[in-house]
Amino acid sequence: MLDQCGFKIDGAQVGELGPGDSLGIGLAALLSGAARYVGLDIVPYSAKADLEKMLDELLQMYSQEERIPDGTEFPSVRPQIASYGFPGHLIDRASVLAKAEEVRSHLRGGLNSSSFLGYRVPWTSLPHIAEASLDLIFSQAVLEHVDSLEETYRAMFAWLRPGGYASHVIDFKAHGRSPFWNGHWAYSDWQWKLVRGKREFLLNREPMSTHLAHAKKVGFKVVLSKREEATIGLDISALSSRFRQMSGVDAQTSEVLMILQKPKSKPTFG
Repeated sequence: MLDQCGFKIDGAQVGELGPGDSLGIGLAALLSGAARYVGLDIVPYSAKADLEKMLDELLQMYSQEERIPDGTEFPSVRPQIASYGFPGHLIDRASVLAKAEEVRSHLRGGLNSSSFLGYRVPWTSLPHIAEASLDLIFSQAVLEHVDSLEETYRAMFAWLRPGGYASHVIDFKAHGRSPFWNGHWAYSDWQWKLVRGKREFLLNREPMSTHLAHAKKVGFKVVLSKREEATIGLDISALSSRFRQMSGVDAQTSEVLMILQKPKSKPTFG
């Protein structure tokens, strides 16, 4: 979907927020033509991953031009896309093998041995990314766990070059904290503190409108907002008083793909 919004992977500087125990998307970005990838995390999950094995698996997928797994293989994965065929039109096939060897060399040299392939931990406490240095920052089911949302959106806006993109899939479901997809919104604030305990980054419980408001406040333009709705869950009247005030759209949104863009020129505020 990013390519349909104007983003081009060739030569792009790419950052990922919260890659967790896999840098697979980042390695795929480099194989596809990105000039740089940096993963930004809270704790060093990927330090334990077998990244060379992951690279070999990706290289096999590219060489065989495998289809993207669809709803038959992963029925719960959203958003759906227009085509699940191998995206050969986005990739310079002639350079994939050379790119793979370049990636392998950097993996053997160690993450952060150069600017080509980086992994920064913890991203919240250190100025790891230069301002206006990235063309894309993305995350997959991460921002629902971040408490300091405005600061995070502000940081991402600063990291991007003018015209750069942010792409985020945000999962608003209860993540096992309730038998209902929206049951986490039934807890009062004090009850949620008990559920959360000392676990940081459990869930911030903020709905879609909060994310959109923060994104717009720091200067992003919303290019795409693709929502998924859950039809079975608690009625809004069963939610805690704080969440009964949500709009119908927020109350029904179980997931969203947001594509944001930093304006190509600085906006003028009146």
